Amino acid sequence: MIDIAFGGDGATKPLPLISGHSTHNLGTQEIRLIYETIPQQIDQSKPLWIYQYRNSCEKEWNSFYAFSEHEFLDVDWEMVNFYVSGYMGEGNFQTRNVLVVGFLRGRDEGEGGGEGDREGGEEVIIGKRMLVNGVLKENLGGKTRVVRVCENEEERVRVLREVFGIVLLDEEIAGIRGRCVELRGERDGDGSGVVGERKK
Repeated sequence: MIDIAFGGDGATKPLPLISGHSTHNLGTQEIRLIYETIPQQIDQSKPLWIYQYRNSCEKEWNSFYAFSEHEFLDVDWEMVNFYVSGYMGEGNFQTRNVLVVGFLRGRDEGEGGGEGDREGGEEVIIGKRMLVNGVLKENLGGKTRVVRVCENEEERVRVLREVFGIVLLDEEIAGIRGRCVELRGERDGDGSGVVGERKK
């Protein structure tokens, strides 16, 4: 399974369709797929692949989503995308939050290193940065920390550009006005929004 758009707890590499086979993801996190039914199913004779994660081997597994082996066509994905991006009901997490995840790459300094790599170590995912509404967080394989809190749209647009490389057009910036996810706060003292770090 390859899922390029799930988010911060998504798989950072392809995951084999082997039920119960766990693999290291990021930091102490493990991920796996299990092939079972879910309680909401009417027909309990047809298992689904369930994506799960846990943040250490002592923790319980968390189930995030499930999928079948039925083929989806472009028109099926268009309908899913229409709901996810357009339905404004309270039950739709996607339209009620601004979510961006960027994975950070670095060298794996483990045994053996990468083949043909002069510096040793293979390039792997070493951490992630997440923007959740107006809060920029960072996790370098351990604990998540808050890096910055955006008080208004101008600050969030700057974080999107400077941290994630997402450059919005004026029309796109204006598109959030009046929506439930718009940041309407006042600018803080110097507009930096930096939390827990000294300003340079």
